[in-house]
Amino acid sequence: MTVTMFKIHLVWIVLFQLHHLELCSAQGKKFVCSYSPTKATQIGYQPDYIPLEVCPYVIVKAFSFPSVVGRQMLFSDNDKIAFSRVVSSVRKRSSTVRVVASIDGYARDFTITSSAIVRRKAFVQAAVTLLLELDADGIELNWMSPGNSGVASGDGLDRITMVQLLQDLRQAVNAASKNIPNRQRELWFRGSLHPNVIDSAYNMLDLCELVDHVTLDPNTADSLENAHAPLRGTPQALPIQIPILTQIFGDVIEPGTGFNTTTQRWINAGCPPKKLLLGIGLHGIRKAYSPGLRSFLGDRIGLGTADTRYLEHRELCKTIREDGWNYAWDEYGAMPYVTKALQNGQVERVSYEDLDSLRLKMDMVEQKRFGGIYIDYVHSDDIYGRCGQPYLVIAYLSSRVRSIPSDIGFAIEWNQ
Repeated sequence: MTVTMFKIHLVWIVLFQLHHLELCSAQGKKFVCSYSPTKATQIGYQPDYIPLEVCPYVIVKAFSFPSVVGRQMLFSDNDKIAFSRVVSSVRKRSSTVRVVASIDGYARDFTITSSAIVRRKAFVQAAVTLLLELDADGIELNWMSPGNSGVASGDGLDRITMVQLLQDLRQAVNAASKNIPNRQRELWFRGSLHPNVIDSAYNMLDLCELVDHVTLDPNTADSLENAHAPLRGTPQALPIQIPILTQIFGDVIEPGTGFNTTTQRWINAGCPPKKLLLGIGLHGIRKAYSPGLRSFLGDRIGLGTADTRYLEHRELCKTIREDGWNYAWDEYGAMPYVTKALQNGQVERVSYEDLDSLRLKMDMVEQKRFGGIYIDYVHSDDIYGRCGQPYLVIAYLSSRVRSIPSDIGFAIEWNQ
């Protein structure tokens, strides 16, 4: 650990020890920090730097989908080594922090695996090794783009075979929990916030009954506006007046893409709010696009075809302080963004989170009585304090989670 990182980590420990009593008496709302060994290694951020004082859950992203070897499925040795390093770091510093292993898989990977008993059995056996051999406290399935809604790349039967796979995993996780007394293992599932996927790919009642938590992925939002993680969707004015479309939709289309609407779809479909963990990405989206194309074809076309790249918050906080940016606030998306004219005639735009936008998202988390939040990624924050206080965003979000009152006294929710 460098001297700078040691000092920052020491300040972090002192700061949160002051809130130790408050943290211990929290009412069960989860604050989850995600950690990517691949991304963290690129910036020299070691597992020992994860501030466990504020991260009672660490989700490691991610294991690549296991390879088929004969009738077995095996995870990459490199992924297992990287995960073991995180577990080792956590265990030597804390006896209470829980580590979750996330498993990535494209739609076709999971579709093929879940559709046959033999393949499901092989996958479950591989997943159980993460619990029993690598000492994970839980596993998360990141089934990317399930279903065949037009924006997904899976199969129309995914909503059926998905439940069958989760049933098998649930049994295996329960069995693993019995191996060590007082060591409850968990099964998590990464859920989409795209309206089309929500409607077509999930059997919500069964899915939410089988898993302990659903992590709602902010990167799956269908963003049509200036905000990449909008709280509310921006009404879309039809760029060209076509009588038949006007009769059906009117002059303006309500897209229903905002988090307030898409998260409510999960709840309305039968998922208990206490099982939902809202994902919050500590990054911005930088795009360059032609303003003429956007004004003629509308936001979706103009921005959908733009050159796009992610900016981690630690990098973004410096970028938006440079000269030439014009600040704006998306009233519907409830997020800030900045724009700049480029010499080639295009416009560059960065959508990002700040404390004001995060305050509104946390208000929603509290109002809907979610089970908590997860952060992508702990090392995406301003970890070195180059723009001010180190870990400023994570410190704010952690304090908000701790301040959420108990659900006792609210309407009775669906019993697990």
